[in-house]
Amino acid sequence: MRVLITGTAGYVGSQTAHEFLEHGWEVRGLDRNPPREGLRGKIEIVYADLTDRLAILRAAEGCDAIAHLAAIPSPMSGDPPLIFPTNVTGTQYILEAARTIGIPRVAVASTCCAFGIFFAIKPIDPQHLPMDETHPSRPQDLYGMSKLFNEQTAAGYTAAYGLTTVALRLTTVFDLERAGQGRERWIRHQLTSDDRRNDLWTYIDVKDAARAFRLAVENAKDGTHTTAIIAARDSYTAHDIRDLVRKHFPALADGIADLAPSACLYNTDLAESAFGFVANRHWRDFPALADVKI
Repeated sequence: MRVLITGTAGYVGSQTAHEFLEHGWEVRGLDRNPPREGLRGKIEIVYADLTDRLAILRAAEGCDAIAHLAAIPSPMSGDPPLIFPTNVTGTQYILEAARTIGIPRVAVASTCCAFGIFFAIKPIDPQHLPMDETHPSRPQDLYGMSKLFNEQTAAGYTAAYGLTTVALRLTTVFDLERAGQGRERWIRHQLTSDDRRNDLWTYIDVKDAARAFRLAVENAKDGTHTTAIIAARDSYTAHDIRDLVRKHFPALADGIADLAPSACLYNTDLAESAFGFVANRHWRDFPALADVKI
């Protein structure tokens, strides 16, 4: 079985390539840049831009699934007018290649920024906590908008053509193994500060994120579309999460009174029921971080 993975030179894309390789898949990567050192010689690479429709068609030939991670990754990355051509049109080219060639399963990288809170130009609060996929999505920034459009495009290809599609709404991605490699001070600041309200003190380890893509490709029910939140089931803070909600979102405090002190403010049950993903890498389990206290 061969998977086309876009964005294999990137942070999550490279780890996703390792994840598929480790589980018996052949990997063809598509990127504008060479693969990272650990992947060189292990994957086939196609050098192309997401706006090159014919190159995407050629790269998709002979593949059994697609994991699409390449994108402009934030509203501050690069030239804003390029966000939609790259992220939205590029994703439509990926889905159209799957339809045209007959590739039945596509997993698309989305983001919890699609809810609109993280990069809000005019700050907004959640409507309810914990948040789940039913929460309204009202992004104000081009990046969040682009990812929301991609989710809707994937759902449309499922409805019209029967493709199996999954959009993975990743939260903030961290590499927890690097906590013991000279980054302790920065990570400890993240865990003891209370100023991360825009991402609700949530996270996912990069290896868990990669595993979510593989499970989405392998396990999603045929002919369905799923948009699922991908997050660890604990919060990325040493504070009691209920105290943080009382401080930053007091109107919502009653709704989370029964949560555990370390609970995540996203509900991730859909990822588990739809394709069997539950995060298993948690910052409290890493020795370099185990002693972090307020």
